[in-house]
Amino acid sequence: MRDEKKSKKKQKLKSNQESSKNSKKHFYQELRKVIEASDIVLEVLDARDPLGCRCPQIEQLVNQSNGKKKLMLILNKIDLVPKENLEKWLTYLNKELPTVAFKSSMQLKDKTVQQKKHTKRHGVYTELTRSSLCFGSECLLKLLQEHSTGKEKAIQVGLVGFPNVGKSSIINSLKEMRACNVGPERGLTKSMQIVHIDKTIKMLDSPCIIAAPSNSALILALRSTTDFDGENSVNSIDAILKHCSKQQIMLHYNMPDYRNTLEFLTLLARKRGMLKKGGLADTEGAAALFISDWTGARVSYHSRPPATWNLPPHLSDQDAVAALQQFNTQDLEEGNRSTIKDNKYPSPASSILFQSPGFTDGITEDQDLPEEVLEQENIEGSEDEEEDNFTEDERNEGESDFEDMEAENDRIKNDKTTIEKLDAKNANMEILPTGTQVDIDKTADMDDAYDFNTDYI
Repeated sequence: MRDEKKSKKKQKLKSNQESSKNSKKHFYQELRKVIEASDIVLEVLDARDPLGCRCPQIEQLVNQSNGKKKLMLILNKIDLVPKENLEKWLTYLNKELPTVAFKSSMQLKDKTVQQKKHTKRHGVYTELTRSSLCFGSECLLKLLQEHSTGKEKAIQVGLVGFPNVGKSSIINSLKEMRACNVGPERGLTKSMQIVHIDKTIKMLDSPCIIAAPSNSALILALRSTTDFDGENSVNSIDAILKHCSKQQIMLHYNMPDYRNTLEFLTLLARKRGMLKKGGLADTEGAAALFISDWTGARVSYHSRPPATWNLPPHLSDQDAVAALQQFNTQDLEEGNRSTIKDNKYPSPASSILFQSPGFTDGITEDQDLPEEVLEQENIEGSEDEEEDNFTEDERNEGESDFEDMEAENDRIKNDKTTIEKLDAKNANMEILPTGTQVDIDKTADMDDAYDFNTDYI
């Protein structure tokens, strides 16, 4: 019994720990821990919507260090946007913060890139496809190593960003092996993880930035850690479709015209063979597939930079000038040109034009969390404390009962009437402490009369 209670307690503790790691409060606490420990902070952006991946609160938090921490932008997934669009975004972003063009490797497992750069096929070694290789790593490492020169210890470089922008994939590409878990799941990284790139650079992987609930439905659909279902999923898909060209959506998914979002999801589900019992279309499954396409790397879409450049309100002229002076701009420009030249891009006609919603507000303080989240976490914490106290009291009570039983057993061993009691037991009679005799056979008959039609609680 005690082992069973101990096992249940361990299971509950493990469940509580997992729940705590998935909480929004834990995510932003770990995120702040990464920023505080970093010498350089890399904000990772999805090249398909760079502006929508920028978080003003995080950039302000880094700039509050008064130059002690350096901020750089990493424009990831550049292979999913047209070349001309990428060049325009690099020109736009480099006016504010140093920006590195990057494409993560897609073929990393547990072996290094060098071991997998050539694969044997039909007895002949052939080079892996261009889409599986990493671009931009040489430029980024060169810029980082310039800051590590003359330092007594390795510099710490933290990566921050919203879900699915590819933070862990960038670390894996720099390390040239799978050091961090990656996948389409939102919020896969739960806590800070340190990866040594070499003797001079340590990368700090962080949980994703939590999008504030005050953001628009479109932003929450693409940047939130929440998996949408039911009515929420339909609203999320509707927000995305309204910011795209309908003709391009129909062409990409190869489907006829649709009147509304629900009809679009019905057509998509039938086309992909996603059916429920009775042949009904699984619209919820189609919605999850659509969101995965857009937050993952299956859809080529692009947004255009604003027609005119203006310094965003959360950055001052001094912040922008200081950020650009902290890095070698000549090496940055040369590295980006080399990356752009070597990479392969989709044609503008095959890429869906997307209207960006602009900056995404993130949560960086306790007071920014919705009240219902804080209340729920406080309630769960109180329940855990009560459960722990109850279990401790129950354990103490069990130990006390066990000691009483041992004392009683010692007394019975010295009791001269033990033999008489054993004889009575053999005669199918039980002698209670009060001397009352009960017929065991009659008791068994009463047990057989149990009514299984009665619901006992």
